[in-house]
Amino acid sequence: MPKTQTRANLNDVATPDPVLPAWYRATVEEALERTGSSANNGLEPSVAAERLSVDGPNELPPPKRTSRLGMFFSQFNDLMVWLLIAAALIAAAGRDFVDAAVIGVILVLNAFLGFIQEDKAQAAVDALREMSAPIATVLRGGSKRSIPARALVVGDVVVLAAGDVVPADMRLIEVADLEVDESSLTGESLPVLKSVEAIDLDHVGLGDQRNLASLGATVQRGRGAGVVVATGSRTELGRIAEYASGQEPVTPLQKELKRVGRAIALFVVGASSIVFISGVTAGRPFDEMALAAIALAVSAIPEALTAVVTITLGVGVKRMAEQNAIIRKMHSVETLGSTDVIVTDKTGTLTLNRMTVVKLDGLGGRLLGEPEFSGDSPEWARALLRAAALVNDSEVTGDDVIGDPTETALVAAAGKVGREKTTAEAEAPRESEIGFTSERKMMTTLHREPDGWVAFTKGAPEVILARCVIDESTRKEAEAAVLGMAENGLRTLAVAERRFAERPVALETAEQQMTLLGLIGLIDPPRAEVPEAMRQAHGAGVRVIMVTGDHEVTARAIATEVGLPESGRVLNGRDIEHFTDAELASALDDATVIARVDPLHKMRIVQALQAKGHVVAVTGDGVNDAPALSAADVGVAMGQTGTEVAKDASDMILADDNFATIVTAIHSGRVVFTNLTKFMRFLLSANASQVFLMFVATVAGLPVPLYPVQLLWTNMATDSLPALALGVDPGEPGIMQRPPRGASEGIITRRSVVSILSRGAVLSVGTLGAYVGVLAAYGVPLTHEAFAPQYAGAVVSAQTAAFTALVIQKLLFSLSFRSRTRSIFSRASAENPLLLAAIAGGIALQMLVVYLPGADRILRTTPLGWTEWSIMLPAILLPVIAIDIAKVVTGRRSAS
Repeated sequence: MPKTQTRANLNDVATPDPVLPAWYRATVEEALERTGSSANNGLEPSVAAERLSVDGPNELPPPKRTSRLGMFFSQFNDLMVWLLIAAALIAAAGRDFVDAAVIGVILVLNAFLGFIQEDKAQAAVDALREMSAPIATVLRGGSKRSIPARALVVGDVVVLAAGDVVPADMRLIEVADLEVDESSLTGESLPVLKSVEAIDLDHVGLGDQRNLASLGATVQRGRGAGVVVATGSRTELGRIAEYASGQEPVTPLQKELKRVGRAIALFVVGASSIVFISGVTAGRPFDEMALAAIALAVSAIPEALTAVVTITLGVGVKRMAEQNAIIRKMHSVETLGSTDVIVTDKTGTLTLNRMTVVKLDGLGGRLLGEPEFSGDSPEWARALLRAAALVNDSEVTGDDVIGDPTETALVAAAGKVGREKTTAEAEAPRESEIGFTSERKMMTTLHREPDGWVAFTKGAPEVILARCVIDESTRKEAEAAVLGMAENGLRTLAVAERRFAERPVALETAEQQMTLLGLIGLIDPPRAEVPEAMRQAHGAGVRVIMVTGDHEVTARAIATEVGLPESGRVLNGRDIEHFTDAELASALDDATVIARVDPLHKMRIVQALQAKGHVVAVTGDGVNDAPALSAADVGVAMGQTGTEVAKDASDMILADDNFATIVTAIHSGRVVFTNLTKFMRFLLSANASQVFLMFVATVAGLPVPLYPVQLLWTNMATDSLPALALGVDPGEPGIMQRPPRGASEGIITRRSVVSILSRGAVLSVGTLGAYVGVLAAYGVPLTHEAFAPQYAGAVVSAQTAAFTALVIQKLLFSLSFRSRTRSIFSRASAENPLLLAAIAGGIALQMLVVYLPGADRILRTTPLGWTEWSIMLPAILLPVIAIDIAKVVTGRRSAS
């Protein structure tokens, strides 16, 4: 078939013919016919692939982005860059064309590097979005499969369950108590109960189209299926998106960088102005003082700061993704470093989420353990497991059972005793149901049998027992059995039935006056790596609180097994209901387990902890977890079992649903934050030394120690590569033995400002000593007479000595930031080979610009002899050693 004809036919399918009624007016049969689909088989894979190639992926148009050219020029939109541009213009006006040209070249080079990093960062964000893209359950060729939602096409039959985000606009063809939250589209705050009946009306509003489900809506309850009628930009949400544009929020780190940038700019302007005005007032030449002011401004600006921050965060995000922690919101990288409480679910996070039925209790002394499950099991056990397999939403596909882990375990156990789910469903087909919710804690299904009707109910034992007709002794026996299972760490379900001669008018009536069939004990074994992760978390000063819907005794048993402190307090959902906010906050001080928790309780738990100043990470996977995930400082969604609503509300997604991954992410977050602190404090300390050098020498009336072009070279040679090496440092040992940093602690604190200025001052003494020492060695007077022509050669030698001493000193100084307590002469200095390579490379480059013929004309240098080196070496090494000794002494004192 010609391609043009194929496109025309598919467009007829994808876009409803205006002559035909709107989708809500079409019957189920008409909707399937118009989309060329089948309720039982869906689309054939080949047809779906052809439609995808024509209509394109099911995704909204990407947000408008700045062009690459615009991205490049945006690198110049920075206050510190403007100062450098001003310096270049002033240099050019003073006919100092070499300095002006070099400043211009370096500005363009920095812009180019920043552009490359921003482009890479955007590519990394796109890749992470792809990793966390929503998944849809679709029927193709008669088989269910999970595919990325972007691969959906018109005609696909999509299965919906509670917690799903509707992946495309759909005409519903099957519903079972399906309630959908459409507030994001209609503004209606309450979920809408859906149906499949056609609506024979004109101009029905979106909120009243009960047989349609729109992209972006969320399933709150029940299940259903629908045929896709529109994808991507052709959906209702797509039309809305055409009129809206969003912008990523500014992260705390971005705010801090802006704050630091403004502070540096103000400092530069102030210091340069003082030098310029004082010099001109004292009678020194205007052009000379302009040169000094430019040099002072250039010396203070850390050109590599933004690029290194981008690279450091990018490397951190990539490392976390490789460890199954997908970062959705960049601020969570920063926040992880200060997290001091983790509120974690049990099932699937602390445990394997592989439930297994290990015990049946029919009461009255009737017990059966897993080894005894077989076709010869007693009839009461077979009837109990048959009922559990029927009141069950899992599906059998070939040899696989797909669904909730508890329900698949029940189906597997029923199969062992000869009560296969498919056979049972053929004997007693489901006619109606009331789905499980966290509030009801039970699920009921109605089945038609040859001799009448039967309703099966399964759920929490305390809920089921309260609705069964049993005598007091049986109730006490059941409660004792539940407690016994809980003490052994088993999750317990009760199963009951009620039979009817005629179909009940309201299924809710079946949930009263029931007959108890028995109790089922299941276990979900803890993950092997969780106890060690718990130990690491506790060592890092991070409290862990386990929340679970299990019975208190069961929760306590599991908590002990995974490594939570046995002395911790156990709370339950009833406590949370009755506590005031203040009482809850107080009770959480020593709580380690909260049992019988509803998802909505999590929100109060998070807020109570935050009210006491804690930084909280919380895990979640369900629709009702979304408020807690959004409120938490770090919301952590489950990648495998999490609903799309939970993922969308989260800051981080665990690709493996594993608690140990959270602890690993906290470690990575601490390393990233520490690395940011290392290189930012290194850059600012090193540049502060340059400012002190230029300021003191100029105010003292000496020739400028360094020209702007030399300062720019210094920053390029000593800031970029060493700072980058510190930014990707593997992290020093013991980082998880430290308490979390304070929630309000930034990268640059008042205490760190003192450290930055003091270290900068010590370094400047060394460089100034090299400069003055060489001047004195050549007999240059340390007065205005130093400007006399006969001293010009000696001044150039002294400037080259100061230039080289500063470069080498700053490179060696970078080693001090690898560890807070270990000396630069310890083994710690060898643990970052990238930093050692950066130092060696920087020194080699400096030797080239000093001794390579021709370099003197650009950087105004002259070859150095033994006289200069004999003065420079002590000036280089003594300040670095002094700073190292002070660091080791102070670090060990604070650690003791």
